[in-house]
Amino acid sequence: MPEAEPAPGPERILMDAGVFIGELLKGDPRHAEALPLVEAARRGTLEACTTAGILSEVYGALTWEKAEPRHDPMQAAEAVRLLVAPPSALVVLPEGLEVGWRMLELAARHRLTGRRIHDARHAAAALVAGVTAVYTYDLPIRYRETSKA
Repeated sequence: MPEAEPAPGPERILMDAGVFIGELLKGDPRHAEALPLVEAARRGTLEACTTAGILSEVYGALTWEKAEPRHDPMQAAEAVRLLVAPPSALVVLPEGLEVGWRMLELAARHRLTGRRIHDARHAAAALVAGVTAVYTYDLPIRYRETSKA
Protein backbone atom coordinates (compact mmCIF):
# COMPACT_ATOMS: atom_id res chain seq x y z
CA MET A 1 0.00 0.00 0.00
CA PRO A 2 1.37 3.44 -0.80
CA GLU A 3 2.27 5.36 2.34
CA ALA A 4 0.92 8.85 2.69
CA GLU A 5 2.79 12.04 2.22
CA PRO A 6 0.85 14.85 3.91
CA ALA A 7 -1.25 16.53 1.25
CA PRO A 8 -1.66 20.27 1.17
CA GLY A 9 -5.19 21.61 1.21
CA PRO A 10 -8.58 20.15 0.43
CA GLU A 11 -7.77 18.92 -3.09
CA ARG A 12 -7.23 15.42 -1.69
CA ILE A 13 -10.42 13.78 -0.42
CA LEU A 14 -10.72 11.16 2.31
CA MET A 15 -12.84 8.29 0.99
CA ASP A 16 -14.91 6.58 3.66
CA ALA A 17 -15.83 2.89 3.78
CA GLY A 18 -19.32 3.32 2.32
CA VAL A 19 -17.90 4.58 -0.96
CA PHE A 20 -15.70 1.50 -1.34
CA ILE A 21 -18.46 -0.84 -0.19
CA GLY A 22 -20.85 0.70 -2.70
CA GLU A 23 -18.28 0.23 -5.45
CA LEU A 24 -17.50 -3.39 -4.61
CA LEU A 25 -21.02 -4.71 -3.93
CA LYS A 26 -23.04 -4.80 -7.13
CA GLY A 27 -26.23 -5.26 -5.08
CA ASP A 28 -25.59 -2.05 -3.13
CA PRO A 29 -27.86 0.87 -4.10
CA ARG A 30 -24.78 3.16 -4.11
CA HIS A 31 -22.95 1.04 -6.70
CA ALA A 32 -23.72 3.13 -9.80
CA GLU A 33 -22.50 6.33 -8.11
CA ALA A 34 -19.56 4.83 -6.19
CA LEU A 35 -18.02 2.83 -9.06
CA PRO A 36 -16.81 5.81 -11.14
CA LEU A 37 -15.62 7.65 -8.01
CA VAL A 38 -13.43 4.79 -6.80
CA GLU A 39 -12.13 4.10 -10.28
CA ALA A 40 -11.21 7.79 -10.69
CA ALA A 41 -9.38 7.67 -7.35
CA ARG A 42 -7.53 4.50 -8.34
CA ARG A 43 -6.51 6.11 -11.67
CA GLY A 44 -5.42 9.31 -9.93
CA THR A 45 -7.87 11.60 -11.73
CA LEU A 46 -9.52 12.18 -8.34
CA GLU A 47 -6.94 12.76 -5.61
CA ALA A 48 -8.12 10.59 -2.78
CA CYS A 49 -6.90 8.85 0.33
CA THR A 50 -8.16 6.45 2.96
CA THR A 51 -6.94 4.75 6.14
CA ALA A 52 -6.18 1.18 7.13
CA GLY A 53 -9.09 1.41 9.56
CA ILE A 54 -11.46 2.32 6.74
CA LEU A 55 -10.14 -0.59 4.69
CA SER A 56 -10.84 -2.93 7.63
CA GLU A 57 -14.45 -1.69 7.68
CA VAL A 58 -14.71 -2.51 3.97
CA TYR A 59 -13.41 -6.04 4.60
CA GLY A 60 -15.99 -6.46 7.37
CA ALA A 61 -18.82 -5.32 5.11
CA LEU A 62 -17.76 -7.63 2.27
CA THR A 63 -17.72 -10.69 4.55
CA TRP A 64 -20.98 -9.81 6.34
CA GLU A 65 -23.60 -12.54 5.94
CA LYS A 66 -26.08 -10.17 4.26
CA ALA A 67 -23.62 -8.64 1.77
CA GLU A 68 -24.70 -8.84 -1.90
CA PRO A 69 -22.65 -10.60 -3.07
CA ARG A 70 -21.05 -11.94 0.09
CA HIS A 71 -17.28 -12.45 -0.20
CA ASP A 72 -15.38 -15.22 1.52
CA PRO A 73 -12.37 -13.97 3.54
CA MET A 74 -9.85 -14.63 0.74
CA GLN A 75 -12.00 -12.79 -1.84
CA ALA A 76 -12.60 -9.89 0.54
CA ALA A 77 -8.91 -9.53 1.38
CA GLU A 78 -8.00 -9.50 -2.31
CA ALA A 79 -10.74 -6.99 -3.18
CA VAL A 80 -9.59 -4.60 -0.44
CA ARG A 81 -5.91 -5.05 -1.37
CA LEU A 82 -6.66 -4.19 -5.00
CA LEU A 83 -8.21 -0.88 -3.96
CA VAL A 84 -4.83 0.46 -2.85
CA ALA A 85 -2.15 -1.80 -4.34
CA PRO A 86 -0.10 -0.42 -7.24
CA PRO A 87 -0.97 0.81 -9.78
CA SER A 88 -3.74 2.37 -7.65
CA ALA A 89 -3.15 6.04 -6.88
CA LEU A 90 -5.21 5.87 -3.66
CA VAL A 91 -3.06 6.90 -0.70
CA VAL A 92 -3.31 5.18 2.69
CA LEU A 93 -2.77 7.73 5.46
CA PRO A 94 -0.50 6.81 8.38
CA GLU A 95 -2.07 6.50 11.83
CA GLY A 96 0.69 7.14 14.36
CA LEU A 97 0.68 8.68 17.82
CA GLU A 98 -0.12 12.20 16.58
CA VAL A 99 -3.28 10.80 14.97
CA GLY A 100 -4.12 9.05 18.25
CA TRP A 101 -3.88 12.27 20.25
CA ARG A 102 -5.98 14.14 17.68
CA MET A 103 -8.55 11.33 17.70
CA LEU A 104 -8.93 11.58 21.47
CA GLU A 105 -9.24 15.37 21.25
CA LEU A 106 -11.98 15.11 18.62
CA ALA A 107 -13.81 12.35 20.51
CA ALA A 108 -13.81 14.29 23.77
CA ARG A 109 -14.79 17.60 22.15
CA HIS A 110 -17.69 16.00 20.26
CA ARG A 111 -18.62 13.65 23.11
CA LEU A 112 -18.31 10.56 20.93
CA THR A 113 -18.98 7.18 22.49
CA GLY A 114 -18.71 3.54 21.50
CA ARG A 115 -18.01 2.77 17.88
CA ARG A 116 -18.08 6.46 16.90
CA ILE A 117 -14.43 6.60 18.04
CA HIS A 118 -13.51 5.07 14.68
CA ASP A 119 -14.94 8.08 12.86
CA ALA A 120 -12.78 10.32 15.05
CA ARG A 121 -9.72 8.22 14.16
CA HIS A 122 -10.39 8.58 10.43
CA ALA A 123 -11.00 12.32 10.76
CA ALA A 124 -7.84 12.72 12.84
CA ALA A 125 -5.71 10.90 10.25
CA ALA A 126 -7.10 13.17 7.55
CA LEU A 127 -6.59 16.37 9.53
CA VAL A 128 -3.02 15.47 10.52
CA ALA A 129 -2.27 14.86 6.81
CA GLY A 130 -3.82 18.21 5.82
CA VAL A 131 -6.92 16.65 4.23
CA THR A 132 -10.08 18.59 5.05
CA ALA A 133 -12.67 17.06 2.71
CA VAL A 134 -14.37 13.68 3.02
CA TYR A 135 -16.54 11.68 0.67
CA THR A 136 -18.94 9.61 2.76
CA TYR A 137 -22.45 8.26 2.79
CA ASP A 138 -22.65 8.70 6.57
CA LEU A 139 -23.62 12.39 6.42
CA PRO A 140 -26.51 14.22 4.81
CA ILE A 141 -23.97 16.00 2.61
CA ARG A 142 -21.18 14.17 0.88
CA TYR A 143 -18.42 16.75 1.23
CA ARG A 144 -17.83 18.07 4.70
CA GLU A 145 -15.19 20.43 6.02
CA THR A 146 -13.60 18.41 8.83
CA SER A 147 -11.18 21.13 9.91
CA LYS A 148 -14.12 22.96 11.54
CA ALA A 149 -15.25 19.78 13.34
